[in-house]
Formats: sequence, C-alpha cells, structure tokens
Amino acid sequence: MGRQDVRGIAADYAALMAAGHMDQAALKYWHEDIATFEAVPGEHAETRGRAETAAKAEWWAANHEIHGFRSEGPFVNGDSFLIVMDLDVTPNGGARTHVREIVGYKVAGGKVVEERYYY
Repeated sequence: MGRQDVRGIAADYAALMAAGHMDQAALKYWHEDIATFEAVPGEHAETRGRAETAAKAEWWAANHEIHGFRSEGPFVNGDSFLIVMDLDVTPNGGARTHVREIVGYKVAGGKVVEERYYY
C-alpha cells in the first residue's frame, strides 16, 4: 500500500469523524482483527477484533453525553495517521469536562489495523 493510498484513507476517515459519523468510519475502515490501545488502565485498555472494539465504543457512547466534538487532521506519516479530537463531554454521574486526545491509526491492506489513544 502506497503513501497516497494511506493519505486517501486518512482523509476519508477524518472527514467521516469530523462529520460525526464515527460508526461509518469504523464500518468502512476497521480491519476484522483491529487492535485498540487506550492510555489509561481498565477494562477497555486494550481490545482486539472488530466486535470487541465496537462493544467498547458502544459502551463509551452509552455512558457519556457528548455536547460538542471537533477534530483536526489527518496528519500522515508512512502507514499511519493521527487525528486530534476535542470533546465536550459529561460522563454518566460525573461533571462536564473537556477532553483532548490524539488518536494514532495504523493502516495495512486498506484497513485500520490499530488505534492508539494518547491523552
């Protein structure tokens, strides 16, 4: 897979995310064996496979109220790209807060095979 292919995937993924279509980005680009790594310990610190990663995303959406979302990027280097995300969010039972994270995506065979979250 060439650099231009990764650029195209990154641009489309970022556009879907910016438009609030996270589920469409996942459906279109997640590899069946995607691995996801969070920066914090816990039950969802590491997931493997599309089903487990989707379940984590569904859990997160069900346990947080999103008031606003903004993203920057993609920033591409070789077979990887970064997207910067800003979220205005209230966790269930918690206080409203601002979360800024950088997510790294690794691409192989036209699919996202790895996500890494940085806080």
